[in-house]
Amino acid sequence: MTPFDATRLRVSAIQALLCSQTAPDALVCILGLDSRYSSEAEELFCFLFPSIRKAEPSAQLDDDIIDDVVIAIKSDSIHIYCNPLNYRLLLPYICGLSGLIVHCLSDIEYEDCDFAEEFKINSFVRMLQGCNEIGIPHRVANHHGTHFDKFDIEKWPLIQAYAMDDFRSGGFFTLVHHVVDCSSLLSSIYGQLDPISMKKLLSTDMVQLAQHWQAMCSVISTETKGKPMGKVLISRLFEPLSTYYDYGMIKYAGMHRVKKPFLLCGSDTRGCISYGEKGDVRTHISPDCLHMVVQAVSPGAPLSCSRTYFFVPDFSPDSVADHADIECNEDARLLSDLYNRTISAVNLAMEVFSSSLSSQQAEQAALSCIKPLLVERNFSQVNIQFSLEAYDCLGCLLETKDGENQSAVNVAGVIISDIPSLLERGSNLGAVMYSDCFVLSTVVVLNEETGKKEDKTEMVNLTANIPQFRCFLAAEAARVYCGSDRAWLLSGEDKCWGPLLMHGKQVTLAGTARNSYMSGELVVRTGGIAFLPEFGLPVKIPKAKMRAMELYDGDKANELAVLVITATPCIVANIPLSLRNENNLLFIAFRPKTNAYRALFNQVASTTHKLASLSTQQQEVYDHLVDCLLGAKSVQEANPRFFSSLNLNWHLHRNPILSCHLDVIMGSISSEKSFRKPLKTHEKVLVTIVTGIPASNKETVAKCIVEFSSENTRWVVYSGTKHVLPSTGLHFSIKKCQDFLTSAVRSHHSTIDGKALQVLLLLPDLTDICTVVRTIEGHPEPAVAAALAIGSVTTAVDPAATFLCNRVVVPSFPEVLASGWVNVIVITNTSATAPVKLVSRLLHEICPLASQIFADGGRLSESKDLDVILSEAVFSETCNLQARYFSRPDWQANTSKLLVTPLKTHAGEGEAESLQTLVKQQKLESLVLQFTGDLDIRSLTDQLKTLKPFSDDQGMLHGVYLVRGLVRCARPGSNVSAIYDVSFCSANDDVCIIAADQHNKWPVLEKVVFDEWSIDLSCHSVAADSSSLEFLGYNLKKGDLQVFLQQCTSALPKTKSLISLQNLTSRQKSDIQKSRRLDALPEGWFYSGSHYVNLDLSRSDLHPCIEQFTTEYVAAFNEDVSSYNARIENLASEMALTFL
Repeated sequence: MTPFDATRLRVSAIQALLCSQTAPDALVCILGLDSRYSSEAEELFCFLFPSIRKAEPSAQLDDDIIDDVVIAIKSDSIHIYCNPLNYRLLLPYICGLSGLIVHCLSDIEYEDCDFAEEFKINSFVRMLQGCNEIGIPHRVANHHGTHFDKFDIEKWPLIQAYAMDDFRSGGFFTLVHHVVDCSSLLSSIYGQLDPISMKKLLSTDMVQLAQHWQAMCSVISTETKGKPMGKVLISRLFEPLSTYYDYGMIKYAGMHRVKKPFLLCGSDTRGCISYGEKGDVRTHISPDCLHMVVQAVSPGAPLSCSRTYFFVPDFSPDSVADHADIECNEDARLLSDLYNRTISAVNLAMEVFSSSLSSQQAEQAALSCIKPLLVERNFSQVNIQFSLEAYDCLGCLLETKDGENQSAVNVAGVIISDIPSLLERGSNLGAVMYSDCFVLSTVVVLNEETGKKEDKTEMVNLTANIPQFRCFLAAEAARVYCGSDRAWLLSGEDKCWGPLLMHGKQVTLAGTARNSYMSGELVVRTGGIAFLPEFGLPVKIPKAKMRAMELYDGDKANELAVLVITATPCIVANIPLSLRNENNLLFIAFRPKTNAYRALFNQVASTTHKLASLSTQQQEVYDHLVDCLLGAKSVQEANPRFFSSLNLNWHLHRNPILSCHLDVIMGSISSEKSFRKPLKTHEKVLVTIVTGIPASNKETVAKCIVEFSSENTRWVVYSGTKHVLPSTGLHFSIKKCQDFLTSAVRSHHSTIDGKALQVLLLLPDLTDICTVVRTIEGHPEPAVAAALAIGSVTTAVDPAATFLCNRVVVPSFPEVLASGWVNVIVITNTSATAPVKLVSRLLHEICPLASQIFADGGRLSESKDLDVILSEAVFSETCNLQARYFSRPDWQANTSKLLVTPLKTHAGEGEAESLQTLVKQQKLESLVLQFTGDLDIRSLTDQLKTLKPFSDDQGMLHGVYLVRGLVRCARPGSNVSAIYDVSFCSANDDVCIIAADQHNKWPVLEKVVFDEWSIDLSCHSVAADSSSLEFLGYNLKKGDLQVFLQQCTSALPKTKSLISLQNLTSRQKSDIQKSRRLDALPEGWFYSGSHYVNLDLSRSDLHPCIEQFTTEYVAAFNEDVSSYNARIENLASEMALTFL
């Protein structure tokens, strides 16, 4: 599970709670100094981002830098304030969260400390605008008894700054908002047993419990060997478990626990039913004590288990001539027999409950396993108590409901009390007890043939590794016997047992029951074998009581070797109860590379028959021993099927999984056998899918794949990257793709040239890969669907086109790079200006199964890179199949119909369905403008680069992200217009304007059969000179975009202004005088050669009619300007765009 998967699961769980009418409007988490280092906020932060404190980048940052985080979770969004340094740490966890809004400064802005603090406070105010009730974790669920005082929150530095007038928040935080403690709300989430909690439970709590249990066993062995029974302190034996619980519960002070640890001996074991109530309990072990009951409880976790161990043996070792014998106590044999029944009863109850989810049926099964023995022995007064309880991962008791599989740890246990003594009438031996923890995981399975759904439940026993049987030799006679018996067995030749053949340590003796094995030493003589366990009496098997002894050492070198012994029925009384079985089979296991292993093959193997294979029952025991002794050490490694089911259960949310897919994920069959019937090599048609985020050069990647691939391959390329004019946007057509695949498969099957056929699908921007996969696998023609096989999915990524403003990844990022759906990532920009390292690490975190290839501009050149891309089976690998269900749990919810969103169908498509991917984060809007008129290429290019997304004060995005479509533009240097394919991505200012007839020119090779959607203007109702552009972005306004397009037309000459007599320039007046100076003079005027003179001898430098001339000039000039402006207006109206 990736970090993003873990965070997505837990954020979704909290958002589901916030949808309740009684829940607060937002849940706030403030870390570090801003909340006075609130431990509750830290707990919530670690819950949302598990293992983030252990991540490698966090080691390079100070705690104050990491803690500079504020989170506000709402039912439909999540706001996160962070700084540029811890942003890189958070990015793998948050990159694809639904409704994500990030508040983060750039590296340069963050250097101004005052500005950074103001930005944080402003961000905090913006996060909570519109929220009335705010939930803050102030007292975790474990801490009760303290009343929540909301004014304690006012002491936090960030809360105090909230009230400052400069930030226009409206006043004090607790007065503006109704603040509540959300600890009780979070407790139900914290207690859920999700895969992350399960991992912690096994890696930490279970390991600690097993370690302290082992410490207890060591203390008991030491104490009982060194002291008489009457002087052994019970508290000393119990100290490892009691100390573990008491010190662990300090962290959970005030938390009520239903179960508590205890250790009771002899007749005091009756108190295990009501342990904790007042009563007389011995401080020392009684000298005649036969057994003890011990229960261990993990503090702060739901783990608990109980066992019954013995101080006397439950069998009589085989008697040997001239050697003392020891008889088994009848009461000890009775207790051991009853205890063995409790183990069988608990195991049966767990199996019944896992299949029926009924506690009543589980109880009936447990009682039916025990009562026949009590009836046989006429024990009418014996009490049987069965319990089946459910606990959350914090150890709190839950209410169990029949038929409902809770995400909880179940504890099943049986107590048989008031057991009468067979040796002393009226004496009470006490009780025997056994309990185990187990977890169930249920997955809805869909049968692909019948269409029926059924629940499939897997179970894991968490405490299976806690030893079920132990015998601590407390009786002096037994200890003396054991010591003398050991000395005799290791002595020289014996007249009954013969000479010593081998003696080895680190040997394991087991029966057929699981977890019934014991470790110790092995002694082999010609007359029989003897096993000396770490605890208890020796187990001796003379040759006369063996029917067969055979050797099996696996089918590979250095594997576990076992001696399989088939004994006679009379051996039953001479072996421990835990080893007894119907077939009288015993297994002695030898680890490879040990002295005992070498001695076995050097001294014993030559005289022993060697088995080539094992029976079914024997193989199960052998596999279990391999897992326990050589392979898996942990519960998680030993139960891969359960943990695969648990991950599916949490990710699917009751969505079904195909039965064939479940078998693959569980490891029952290989992925190659699960999807389709086997075909001959030449009948298969391999499909390679190429996609990418916008402006990532995916077309170049696709062309390189075709150009440099093998010459023995015929390629059929299906490119869905052309626009249709007019259209509702670039889209992926399911019907067209399936028709194309049908044609390709039929053509291939009818062609006999020995060449393999490969189909390359080049997908449009923002196409959901899930839909494409289902289009191929769900082809309506079974023969075509069986012939098609998806080899790999390749995605092109330009790091420079990965982020929008405000540190938000581009909207197509989570879908195009979903884990399991993508096998190869081609990084097409490695320049120094692009955030290559950051994006590469991000891609590795959210898509860890994909291979990364670096190719500038998408130009592939390495043969090894092409080998990865052209893989035939990487898409169908089990890990990728599982990841697909994790990232898209609903993709197999309905096999009868593709999961698509129907859009407007185009003319001639009929029932064709199309899909645009559901973009997470803020909703991506689509606005299509259709118009007539020509655009200018240069103006269009310049204007497109002015389109930049931005965020407002609320953190909401505005502006255009993508522009794409077909427009009519005048060809440069010509008055003739043509259709151009336009695409623009504002993330990296990538503008591509190409003549439509030149778009997607593929290599002219014989191996390429190219099929691409063509532009047929005649099939559309709109005029052929129309254009269509689709704008994708946030909060788009149609009027603003229409004005934008008007600015992309060819530039017009500016209109001229009219003039008047008052605003004539001196130059204009001079020009008028100069041009009219020789015009006829009025009566009474003459020209002297230098001046105009009239009869009264007055002179003038200007013509006497200059005013008339000026008026005529103005009139003529304005007439020309009006005519010119009229022509410009006519031209503007002709060039103006007409929106349809």
